[in-house]
Amino acid sequence: MSVRDKASATGAAPTGGLYRALWRWHLYAGILVAPIVLVLAITGLVYLFDDELSAIIHRDLVEVAQTQDAQPVSAQQAAVLVTYPGARLLQYQAPASQTRSAIWKIVAADGKDLTVFVNPHTAQILGHIPAGRSLGEIMVKLHGELMIGPFGDYLVEFAACWTFVLLVTGVFLWWPRQSRRVGVAAPRLTAKGRAFWRDLHAVPSAWNAPVVAFLVLTGLPWSAFWGGTLASLGTTTSLAGVMAPTPNFHGAPIAPDPHAAHRGHNAHNGDLDLPWSIRNADRPTVQPVVRSISIDQVIGEAAARNMSGPTFKIFYPTATGEVFTLSHVPAKAEGQRTVYLNPADGAVVDDIPWSRYSPVGKVVKFGVQTHMGKQFGLANQLFMAASCVILAATIIFGLVMVETSAWDALQSAGSGRWLQDANAGGRCRNSARRRFSARRTIDAAGDRNRDFSRTSAPTQSLVG
Repeated sequence: MSVRDKASATGAAPTGGLYRALWRWHLYAGILVAPIVLVLAITGLVYLFDDELSAIIHRDLVEVAQTQDAQPVSAQQAAVLVTYPGARLLQYQAPASQTRSAIWKIVAADGKDLTVFVNPHTAQILGHIPAGRSLGEIMVKLHGELMIGPFGDYLVEFAACWTFVLLVTGVFLWWPRQSRRVGVAAPRLTAKGRAFWRDLHAVPSAWNAPVVAFLVLTGLPWSAFWGGTLASLGTTTSLAGVMAPTPNFHGAPIAPDPHAAHRGHNAHNGDLDLPWSIRNADRPTVQPVVRSISIDQVIGEAAARNMSGPTFKIFYPTATGEVFTLSHVPAKAEGQRTVYLNPADGAVVDDIPWSRYSPVGKVVKFGVQTHMGKQFGLANQLFMAASCVILAATIIFGLVMVETSAWDALQSAGSGRWLQDANAGGRCRNSARRRFSARRTIDAAGDRNRDFSRTSAPTQSLVG
């Protein structure tokens, strides 16, 4: 068997200069960003099932008994204000179903942001949790910024961009070639040592690479630098035809809102409730007036535009001149709509349906909804979950492979020294044994001579 045939049969890797260079890039990049990407895979997996897990963790707050009667939203609002005197209302979220509670976000009199759960059938306050403490909110903070603020946001973006380096170099290293025909389409489960972990890492990663690339691309619009830069492209005249009239591309992202701290548990996550395509847009303003329309009138305006259900939210004006923001973000991107209402008379200040999104805005939002496992229903959710599981598992397999390779190298180096020491010691022991054996032979010969002398002397005497 030739050397090439033997390498092909055993799955040996090529040893060319390009291969070795890309292998080093893959190794170093993987060690650098693997922990962050692993966190993204796990938190993304959990967030895909946020609704199902939250119903278990906060069952007493989330689930309600279904009845035929439902209290108007104004009755729920009144109950919240009675239970939390002096509170400021920030947001109302419609129940996810007939057996789920409505969710209100408020700023309590002591300045704490709270998420309040209300039975929509009885207007009974079920309880509250501090804003940002729900499972979904924690996962969003971990997934977006590792819970360490803007610096974490840049770290996540850095890791996401380097993930492309891992994908490109990883696919090159995995790609079938004449010197290796095994461990390509399926892992060699009977292999031992590094080959076993290499196949578990490389083969599923190669098949999962297109999905991971899609997840990175559709996640970058949320990032600090890349996302903000994309949003600001609308200021370029040559791109106006593609970007406009999506409101997010009418100008650069707005400056930090001084009232952002009271739009939810924080400005970043509060804005996540809005479609990405309008999240950074300047919100319309009106003449300072006293709010006079009721929340039930706001609900009526929303219902007239088919804005209802579990993905419908109302953001209250929090400062003079601000408007009511009605946001509807259903599972399918095509159903998104945002409406701004004048709090004085309920007049529509602006209405932004899907038809007003630019081509780029539509592509981004379609990708975002697919990224979150919503666009194509349960199949989409399960497919993205499987990709997250494969990504997390292959990262772990890769780290184990690196550890196994390092351990094998240390053992090999140590075994060589041990064998040298053992051989040297063996030679010493053999020499000592030979010297000891010779000495015993000499001693035995001397003993025999002494015994002969003792027995022969009297005989000579008698004879003599």
